[in-house]
Amino acid sequence: MQANQSKIALNFFELSPKNFFFKIYYKSLEEIVESERRNHYIVNLKEEDASPAIKVAVSFEEQEGFISKILTQDFDFAITKQFIFHAFQKHISSKQLRPIENLRDKYHRIYLPLQSYPEGIETIWLEPYYLKQNKSFGFLIDFRFSVNQEYQSRISGSVDKKILQLSGTLDAKGYSNKAYYQFKFDKLKTFIAKYFAELQTFSFQDIDFSLSEGLTQIHSNLLSPKTYQFHNDAENPSSYVGLQKNLPFQNPEKPTKYLFVFKDSDRNIAINLLRGLQGVSSPNTFAGIEKLFKIPFNNDCIRGKKVDEISTEVLNEIVQEVQKEREDGINLLPIILTNSKETDSDDKLYFKIKHTFTKNDIACQVVTKELVNNSNSLKWSLSNIGLQIFAKAGGKPWKVKPAIKECLIIGIGSKNKEVFSIDEHGIKRKKIEKYLTYSVLTDSSGLFKEIQILSETDNETDYYKSLVTKLGNIILQAIQDGNKDIVIHTPFRISKAKVWDVLFKTIPTGINISILLINSAHKYFGYDFSKNALVPYESSFIALSEYEYLVWFEGLQFNNAPFSKPIGSPIYIDFWYANNRELLYDQNYRRSLLQDCINLSGANWRGFKAKQLPVSIFYCQKIADFLKKFEDYELEHIEFQNLKPWFL
Repeated sequence: MQANQSKIALNFFELSPKNFFFKIYYKSLEEIVESERRNHYIVNLKEEDASPAIKVAVSFEEQEGFISKILTQDFDFAITKQFIFHAFQKHISSKQLRPIENLRDKYHRIYLPLQSYPEGIETIWLEPYYLKQNKSFGFLIDFRFSVNQEYQSRISGSVDKKILQLSGTLDAKGYSNKAYYQFKFDKLKTFIAKYFAELQTFSFQDIDFSLSEGLTQIHSNLLSPKTYQFHNDAENPSSYVGLQKNLPFQNPEKPTKYLFVFKDSDRNIAINLLRGLQGVSSPNTFAGIEKLFKIPFNNDCIRGKKVDEISTEVLNEIVQEVQKEREDGINLLPIILTNSKETDSDDKLYFKIKHTFTKNDIACQVVTKELVNNSNSLKWSLSNIGLQIFAKAGGKPWKVKPAIKECLIIGIGSKNKEVFSIDEHGIKRKKIEKYLTYSVLTDSSGLFKEIQILSETDNETDYYKSLVTKLGNIILQAIQDGNKDIVIHTPFRISKAKVWDVLFKTIPTGINISILLINSAHKYFGYDFSKNALVPYESSFIALSEYEYLVWFEGLQFNNAPFSKPIGSPIYIDFWYANNRELLYDQNYRRSLLQDCINLSGANWRGFKAKQLPVSIFYCQKIADFLKKFEDYELEHIEFQNLKPWFL
């Protein structure tokens, strides 16, 4: 752990006073007719300290037949947040401000407009929040561009260039927005100039609330930089430079040949791609597969296949060619040239290709003609294409140096089939029609082990039983393999009572199982005001509570090198559960688990700079993306258990 005196400004306005009393009015839910219940805030409430909790409807305004009760701000954080939300809403109404009503969602948020465009509306949202680290209530705040549904219906796809520019994804010139942090903060400054004078103070129930003048700054710390390991455990802080100086960690086990598949009319484009991968056309940015990865990539192991169309018949022919080569101990890797995925037909073809080869346990590389024809984009993409080809051929270019050795990482993902219905009260309900949960196993150095299906059923009871059985088998095997630490990485909660508590009873003494919730889709953001770009250093982290962290997997480099690509948002990590809770109290152990999360982001073989998520989560996301597309295009279900990382 590196020392760091920096602060990061969380997207949070603190509310004062910190301590206050407020009054609620409640009534037993059983006394309210069912059709009226949706109009109330419903909670479990203890009428007396010793009494059991009952389900009640709560109001913050006096109502006939409701019982009054005075609470402190820390009696129930959820009730207090709802109280603050109600008070703030009343204040906004009194100022005759007009929130965007049709943006109501599952969050208790208020959306205030900044600027309207034909494509949609710029908004700032505010959501009540309790920041445990500071023991203070307040409002999270962030920017959102809401797309005009009528405009969206007139364009091809869900977004276009203008929408991406207005949302901050692209800059004014249409390139990836490397100033994304400044873009978002400028929107906050616009909000402050437009609204803050009227919103900073508000009163309710004789409490005078006040929002802080600026965002709340939290002390940040730094994790160690990633260390990449190559053949004979040679180390380097850069994956690319490390490969230039060393042999890959492990070459493909079988000799590999390459089959370039292209339409007859695209022959010259295929030749350009080949020349690029051989290091001929752009030697300054990519010296070639043979030179960087030290495996043969010459005319002796490359052949072409000209086709009229990339059809089902052609794909089946390629499958047969690959299978025939396998009989002779040769690994044949198809490299297929296609159109981009801009149209539905091209998108469907891409996933048809992936589906056909995946179900036959064959890896393939797809490259679009548009990329090859754009010489500037191609020269910067060749190294990543080469990296993917090497990994799909069975090579392991590098691993990362772990903080915790003898450790198995179990990444958990899901692709449930969901159906929605409207009940008799007009409320939208979700039901899971089929459960599909799977795991991606790696060690703490990031080396891929296998994929295993954890549960695939349409019955909820069977779903939980299968999770317990399959996870138990994985953990038992890990223990037999000598692992003392087993860390679960998952973006969603799985029932403690139905799964984890059952499993923990079977775990031998001395084996530690820790469950981390890891999410890239969350409501937090942060800025480093000491940097012109407002971007924190890579590997920075702040604590939201004792067990919740925001971690910058990408960020400013210590040599202050200019950004070569946009810097993503921080990752939310919650140390959610463990069989040895005492161990999670150990700050050094938590830091080691955070360090391995950062390390695992460097084990991503999709690209040299693809490091926004640990591979345990990223690989699970990619599988879910593929499965969704296979389902959308009505392609048959695939048994993908134990397959190599085809999703690369």
